[in-house]
Amino acid sequence: MSQRVLVISHMYPNPVNPMSGIFVHNELKALKEQGIEVEVLSPIPKFPFYPKWKEYRQVQGKTKIDDISVTYVPTRMFPGGLFFSTYGDRYERALISHVEAIYNEFSFDLIHCHTIYPDGFAGGKMKGRFQVPVVCTIHGSDIMLYPKRSQGVYRKTMEALQMADYIVTVSERLLHEAKKMVPSIHGETIYNGFDPCLFTVQDKIEARRKLELPEQGKILLFVGNLYPVKGIEFLLQAFARICSHDSSLHLCLVGDGPLRSTLEQQVKELNISHSVSFKGRRAYDEIPTWISSSDVVVLSSLSEGLPSILLESMGSARPMIATAVGGIPEILQNGKTGILVEPKDVDGLASAMHKLLIEDSHLANQMGQQAYQSSQSLTWQAHASKMEDLYQRLVNQNTL
Repeated sequence: MSQRVLVISHMYPNPVNPMSGIFVHNELKALKEQGIEVEVLSPIPKFPFYPKWKEYRQVQGKTKIDDISVTYVPTRMFPGGLFFSTYGDRYERALISHVEAIYNEFSFDLIHCHTIYPDGFAGGKMKGRFQVPVVCTIHGSDIMLYPKRSQGVYRKTMEALQMADYIVTVSERLLHEAKKMVPSIHGETIYNGFDPCLFTVQDKIEARRKLELPEQGKILLFVGNLYPVKGIEFLLQAFARICSHDSSLHLCLVGDGPLRSTLEQQVKELNISHSVSFKGRRAYDEIPTWISSSDVVVLSSLSEGLPSILLESMGSARPMIATAVGGIPEILQNGKTGILVEPKDVDGLASAMHKLLIEDSHLANQMGQQAYQSSQSLTWQAHASKMEDLYQRLVNQNTL
């Protein structure tokens, strides 16, 4: 008998931000291939007269993405995360009528929430009404950063952990942090995955031609949101130090966010405008080509769960220079599939870049091949099989 799962996730692709929560969507595509039926409820921000959220007013309520039914639910939120401790209750109030309507037509066996707070809190508050188990996936900031915002958020996160029937984390580090807050939780780590049909080995020169990039020279690639937590200011400082050693080096920043103008100004002040390009947010199906066009991928984050770009780079046979935060050290093998550095360590970043881009390109290629080999057990298909087993256990326990 096919399992039916209701997914609650404010992180989900939408017309305003097609890359939002793309990893959740990729998980659901793999689950559908396993025969699991899914419906998605995705809270989207609603706040009158706030210009940055104006486009969300045009988002249609219900749609399908890759044959997955998605309902976007306008939910009162506040600019800058103000009153964030109230978001869990706001999510519940906004979602409950939609959950009831879905249950009448799609009698789900389980609720799966992405982020423990606020989504998991809302799911936990509603589970009693439908008598189904709730599983919550912790992705990173929801346990590493959000609880530090205020005592209110900390308490709501603890309550959400206690209400959940099962916790899934995308790294062992996150599971450790969750158990520090509530030692009695039931949970396990199930690593995210990547699509090996999309992210695979491609010819570098051909990829550069597709993107109209210079065929010669070395390209360092960053893919992600331009947020403070990504530590891009330190990346730029480090890159500036090695530019003078090789004029053929180029840094491509693929992504967008509120720091873009600040970072563009930093690039000018560092006098590296000729060697840095801001490429903006790109379509997801274009990201494999960007990775294949590069020599090395870099991630300078101050905090992470398990970043998709790490797995996707490995599947594309590219080494990564990354900070040793979150679940990254659990996957990236330092000195074998890439190089780990400490967050905010400009000297360490510069040294790693110099080693792979200038000193020893053969080492970079070797690491890329070893990364590819290591990636083959980290597909979305492998992830979905583990999730299917978990769902079945929870549903069976619920029917006893």
